[in-house]
Amino acid sequence: MRRRSGIAAFAAVALAVTSCIIAEPPTDSARLPVARPTIIHGSVVPPASAVLGRFPTTFIVPVELFDPTATFEYAAWIDFNPATGEGLEFWSTSEFTQANTQGRVRTLEIPLRAPPDDRCHVIEVIVALRLAGQSGTGAHAALDPGGDIVTWHYNPSGDVAGCPALDAGIDAAVPDAGADADAGDGSIP
Repeated sequence: MRRRSGIAAFAAVALAVTSCIIAEPPTDSARLPVARPTIIHGSVVPPASAVLGRFPTTFIVPVELFDPTATFEYAAWIDFNPATGEGLEFWSTSEFTQANTQGRVRTLEIPLRAPPDDRCHVIEVIVALRLAGQSGTGAHAALDPGGDIVTWHYNPSGDVAGCPALDAGIDAAVPDAGADADAGDGSIP
């Protein structure tokens, strides 16, 4: 009899402990760390490693996100002028949808009109969790934790011969015809 009451007491205690564990409210899920969006440079269309001889109607830019549900901002530029902030063609926010996100990659399709003249142009797309503004130089500057940029060179003749060199404070903004135009990771600190 004592043995049965001992087993019954043990079962009651075990049931009470199990009930307490089940009755505890769930904890909040862990938050993902904040990380900059990163352009997958090898997958942009058209490829950024060659001079464009024909201006495409759409630029496709795949962006990898640490948190695939994160919202980020992006801007497209043709011939950005850092002194005046001119050249902004397109600014937008990218939000998560099943249609534009696959895994951790969100694909941007950016329609741009060809410049009206037949000279060299530099096309840039910048992505960041937040840009410093929606116009002028602010739309060309990423706020913390930074952003990423991809650059194309367009010349109807198909090469960079005759294109002016851009002084962006780096050694060479326009690569040699035989050099890889996308040698760096393109990130904006």
